[in-house]
Amino acid sequence: MSRKQEYIAKIKYQNNLPPPLLPPKLLNYPEDPIGNVDSPQLLTSLYTKTNVTPLINLNDDLGMPLDLIQIPNLLNNADTKYLYGLTENNNNIILHQKDRVLLRDPRIDRLTKTDISKVTFLRRTEYVSSTIASHANNNGTSTATMIKKRTRSEEDEDELLNASQILQKVENKFEAMHTANSTDDLSGLKHPIKKKIHAVKTWNLLPDTAAMDQSYFTLRLVGSAALDKQEKNKLALSTAIFRPVELEEDEWISMYTTDKSNSKIISQSMEKNIDDVKSNASVNDDEDDDKTFKFKRLRDFDMKQVPNLNPSVNQAFGELAIMLNNEKGIAYYKPLRPRIELRRRRVNDVFKPLVRQYDIDQINVSLRNPTTQEANLRDRLRMKFDPINFATVDDDDEEDDDHEEKEVEKEEQGDRDEEKKNVEEEEKEENTNTQETSDAEKEQIEQ
Repeated sequence: MSRKQEYIAKIKYQNNLPPPLLPPKLLNYPEDPIGNVDSPQLLTSLYTKTNVTPLINLNDDLGMPLDLIQIPNLLNNADTKYLYGLTENNNNIILHQKDRVLLRDPRIDRLTKTDISKVTFLRRTEYVSSTIASHANNNGTSTATMIKKRTRSEEDEDELLNASQILQKVENKFEAMHTANSTDDLSGLKHPIKKKIHAVKTWNLLPDTAAMDQSYFTLRLVGSAALDKQEKNKLALSTAIFRPVELEEDEWISMYTTDKSNSKIISQSMEKNIDDVKSNASVNDDEDDDKTFKFKRLRDFDMKQVPNLNPSVNQAFGELAIMLNNEKGIAYYKPLRPRIELRRRRVNDVFKPLVRQYDIDQINVSLRNPTTQEANLRDRLRMKFDPINFATVDDDDEEDDDHEEKEVEKEEQGDRDEEKKNVEEEEKEENTNTQETSDAEKEQIEQ
């Protein structure tokens, strides 16, 4: 017999309970029916059932005056002092001292002060520890005094400013910045919130137009896709390559890494090539240009683009990467595209053959400086952001290159034509020789 059917039968036992210690008792309550005539319950029900409108004398405004002509100085001087019963400061109403109690919050007697540090189950541990530490400060001042000072300073800062005051405040910031750049005096630059913090050094914030022809993304490994401590120490993540694959059936991104020795060589070679391009050095003069670096596939990830949560901020300048140049005193910024989250990939058995077909186990990478055409193409893209530093590219060099290529092609074509002529002449000579031999053989046969 199964367990579910063991207690299927319900057995009821009769249990006579003892009488209660205090049994209920019916009392004879005297009631006066005449006294209930003026009770509020009866009057409310009577008013809802009976039409009492003709019995009550009301004015045309039904007790609420709406005639604006009767309010003094409203239409002539646009004075709305008597239009509203209550104003912001209640200047037009003089209350009795006893009536001021009615304006108090009725819940004020029931409000209790609770120590926030004791409510640990509603807050994080770091918040609780910081709150407890703030109570025992070295100065000996209480938390209430600190809160009062803070509220006073905030009230002073949050004063309403008119348009001229706001304009003057903005111009003062530019003047302070100009004086700081010209005289190296940073005393006028102050933090907008933390008044005790002063500026130590300034940079001119400019766009990095040399990198505007490329798109930069922020990749983030989320959840179980994050690398552990051993993998971070073992792999060279600074030179990792991400290869996206987009198909109609599925899309993913593959991560490729190399060893740390090759990663250092790649970083040094890239910096050297960039310096060579800036200094207009000769191309492909390095011995390491032909060296090939092997990048092996680590794993695949599912990619998801995170949209911009703040629609008021322009997506092109939502996140910026800033590079500081201490020699020139300039901070170059690059706009970053929307963030991409990489999650752990679980492939369905149906798509595994397709994934194997498009996955690449190893990528061989070699570095070289850009050619003249590639450099001109990148300069054209940069001209959209900075047409001054990247002037219009002249096509004279390209035309000279095309002319040289055409001349080389003509020379090659002439050589080919000469070879064809020589081959045709040799074939004609062979044909004539064969004909002469055939005629001589015929003559011998006839004789």
